[in-house]
Amino acid sequence: MSITRKEFINYAFAAGAGCFLGLGTTMLNGSGVFAGNKIRGITRGSPGGFYEASFYRTLENDSVECLLCPINEKLPYGIKSVCGVRFNGKGKMFLTNYARPAKIEVESVEQNPLYHYYPGIKTLAMGTAGCNLSCLSCQNWEISQKSVHQIKSYNITPMQAIRLSREKKCDGFSFRFSEPAIFFEYCRDIGKLANKRRMKTCIATSGYINPDPLKVWTKYIEAFTVSLKGLDPELYGGGKRPKVIETIGNSMRIIKQQERWLEVAILIIPGKSDSEEVISTQLKWIRNNLGEFIPIHFLKFIPAFKLDKTPETPIAVLENAQKMAKKIGIKYSYIPGIPGHKAGNTYCHQCSKLIIERSGSKVTQNHIKRGKCEYCSTNIPGVWGS
Repeated sequence: MSITRKEFINYAFAAGAGCFLGLGTTMLNGSGVFAGNKIRGITRGSPGGFYEASFYRTLENDSVECLLCPINEKLPYGIKSVCGVRFNGKGKMFLTNYARPAKIEVESVEQNPLYHYYPGIKTLAMGTAGCNLSCLSCQNWEISQKSVHQIKSYNITPMQAIRLSREKKCDGFSFRFSEPAIFFEYCRDIGKLANKRRMKTCIATSGYINPDPLKVWTKYIEAFTVSLKGLDPELYGGGKRPKVIETIGNSMRIIKQQERWLEVAILIIPGKSDSEEVISTQLKWIRNNLGEFIPIHFLKFIPAFKLDKTPETPIAVLENAQKMAKKIGIKYSYIPGIPGHKAGNTYCHQCSKLIIERSGSKVTQNHIKRGKCEYCSTNIPGVWGS
């Protein structure tokens, strides 16, 4: 799509002035826990900078081809990408969302969801405008389906993010809300700094990313939650997005092969992905390709975006999905985010004792010691620390 006059002026100003991140001083309301509150050394305002993208190549006539995700979009000069945050600046591809998170929250890692990765730690969760998908059920469409110029964002460099995380007494970072693939470079650069400081790093992603950038991610990101919405490509936006299901499956294999921690979230949408056949197909693929110890989270659908008239997922449907997982041989499956429901707890696959109790996303008991069940000393798959 063509860039607007306003966007062109911003890009041209940035290029002419040699700006890097647009560190303007206009204070606006951002999104998230910090909305309306000044963060020391960090500003919110209109974008006014750019950053050269990774994973693209220059073609004839100053066109470029993006190599970040399977869309492999070819952009003539002056055209921006489907994800809304990359544009062709005369033979080079630039980002408009680098260091421009639109939403920042302090959260427990369980909200990714991640249940077998340092239970109870606090993370600074971040997401920018834009997305390379257009999932019908998107819960964060107010930022994911917008460009940087359509919403208010923070200006926060990777080093500022490190300082902010420490200031808020976080143990590390979660990249989520929108699809982290479209702020790949920002995740990578924060990940590099975080690794040097032994901070935790995790991503909640659709997995719609090409293998080479994903492998770069796995150098700096420790844990991944990959989200499945079903087996119908239309649920992910369809259109110009080729091989959605195949790409997500391949991404999960790569994460596993690169020896990073992986959990899978399966969204169950009434009338779209709630049939036993669809659920069973996904579970069998996970067991056969990733193994029986990959934790599975069955997510309750909440009406949103293009499915705002679709009803919520009944708890009984989620409970049935968990029974199916156990029957198929998945050792750890969960129904997250429902306070008081035992399906949010972790039970040892060997002795069946309760080893992690949760109330919603809060850990209330932990009986895993040095990666082993406190009761029978069985190794529990995950990343637990001491």
